[in-house]
Amino acid sequence: MSDETNKSASGGPKVKSCGMSASGARKQPEGWENIPNRTSSLLCLFWLLTESNAPTFVGPNTVFGICGALASPWMAVEAAGAVHGAEPLRMALVRVMARLGHVILFNWSNLFIFDLANQRLPESAAEDALNKPWRPVPRGLVTADQIRTCMLCLIPLVVALNHFMLGVGVESLVIMALTWMYNDLRGGDEGYVVRNAIIAAAFGVYNTGSVKVALGTAAVRDSGLFGGLSSECVIWAGIVSAIIFTTMHVQDLQDVEGDRARGRRSAPIVMGDRPARWSVAVPMLVWPVASACFWRTGLVVGTPQAALGTLVAVRCLRCSGLQADKLTWRLWCLWTAMVYMLPPISCGMSVHVDG
Repeated sequence: MSDETNKSASGGPKVKSCGMSASGARKQPEGWENIPNRTSSLLCLFWLLTESNAPTFVGPNTVFGICGALASPWMAVEAAGAVHGAEPLRMALVRVMARLGHVILFNWSNLFIFDLANQRLPESAAEDALNKPWRPVPRGLVTADQIRTCMLCLIPLVVALNHFMLGVGVESLVIMALTWMYNDLRGGDEGYVVRNAIIAAAFGVYNTGSVKVALGTAAVRDSGLFGGLSSECVIWAGIVSAIIFTTMHVQDLQDVEGDRARGRRSAPIVMGDRPARWSVAVPMLVWPVASACFWRTGLVVGTPQAALGTLVAVRCLRCSGLQADKLTWRLWCLWTAMVYMLPPISCGMSVHVDG
């Protein structure tokens, strides 16, 4: 079976060879000289390394940061209580959206290090050969040793970038530590509880860091973990991390074959498929209501995200199979993004009522 057929059958991106070789063959490269230096090829390689996790981390976390910055009267210490003096919505949108690229850079640069650390391990290559055969290592586009060498160069650069340019160096260092725990210490294989806990902690740092980058003010730059953020912001980030901890294993429903080959103790493998689905479905019925109540958005605003959360819960119980579970996971990612939009909506409603 050809490489292209393998990728299509597994639902992966249809990228033929990224310009890596004339035939797209699987032969192992012998050194860096076998990786083309063309920009398009490097960007393609970057995409293949990160595309699976980008919808889970980069997209939703960027939404969290942008929406948190738009709700700055409630999310930042320097703006706390300044609802009446809040800037007009149009000006706030222009100011925050000008920071969009910075927020994406923060999330994607740190995610890149995580994906490099994750995909270089031998057990990861065995898992990806089953679950994600389009990734560079199982395709033979790069070797684990080349990734290790790349990480030696990139980790200091990414931390420096986050510290000096984005003002979130501490957050980047914490993410690096969690990446080490998840991959090299095999916390991701220890069991679904430990795995979800590490991921939930990472989401908390990614999300609060995204808010800081989106704000871009002197009060939050280089202020330490959670520095410059209001208690409401930290509590909200904690609630989101709790959501991640209790529902993140929805992603494992589609990866059972590869997880079993790797020896990972994911929820479907430990509990069984049906109990694992129920363990996602029940929280998905609770968190939409709890989130709407926390931000006091009311039925009109809370209903759409509650409806999508209910759909995810129903699909977990009624729809199974690789493609069905992939769609359920994508809907879960969309739902998290909708939940992240509640703060600016609530803040806007408060300004309107108080005004």
